[in-house]
Amino acid sequence: MSHDSRDEQTLSRFPSTIGLRLVGSEVVPMGAGTFMWIQVTHFAFNPSQSDHSLLAALIASPGYAHDYASPFDSEAVATGSAVHGRWWRSAISPELLEPWTAAAAESVLQAWADDQTWSDPGHPSTACRSTRLREVCALLRSGDLYRLNKPGPEAEHQYGWATGGVGFHEFIVVDRSSRTIHVIVASDD
Repeated sequence: MSHDSRDEQTLSRFPSTIGLRLVGSEVVPMGAGTFMWIQVTHFAFNPSQSDHSLLAALIASPGYAHDYASPFDSEAVATGSAVHGRWWRSAISPELLEPWTAAAAESVLQAWADDQTWSDPGHPSTACRSTRLREVCALLRSGDLYRLNKPGPEAEHQYGWATGGVGFHEFIVVDRSSRTIHVIVASDD
């Protein structure tokens, strides 16, 4: 069975009537001279659903289908790509989204940003990186937080290697007060 047909079968299990709507996306570059970035994608939702139902609907949403190696236009009509990040989307399920704490997520993102070789001219200063991370970290504290437990290498698509050479970290925030799901991906290309 091809990954495309498996993707369709898997996604058909997820509710599509939850009413998620892609409402925007922005990229926070970690600075000139680096290919590291954080992308934050926002989805509006109806808060009467459980987190599990919302996470399933998010995975099934065309707006979640992004390889993070190609430009992402949140204004474009989303189509149902079979990939998400490095993996076939069919390999991702709500069960791979583990409840997480904002403090632990901030620690992961800070380590990801700091544990790189930033000594080359043109790389952003520690203060610049900290400012960019602070903006993203405020979202981590805005609702229920989940971290994607990455599918294994057998679930990677044919060009999955192009993203995440220095890490691929995905957090999902279900922010009921603003009725927004924030997908936060820190990676590189």
